[in-house]
Amino acid sequence: MQNNENKDIEQASQKVRERMPLEKLRLVPKYRDLSAADYEQLIKNAETIALLILKALFLKK
Repeated sequence: MQNNENKDIEQASQKVRERMPLEKLRLVPKYRDLSAADYEQLIKNAETIALLILKALFLKK
């Protein structure tokens, strides 16, 4: 079960990388100087926030 969840999370992260690649994100003035490592950290942080929100929503019910 856990392995399947990790696979789903990785697929979702890959979709984000495809829709908002680093080159496209660098067009936004705030992210102009973003490095590849910073980009990966930004994706990871967004993933963590999304998972925390989903967890809070499902635990509330």
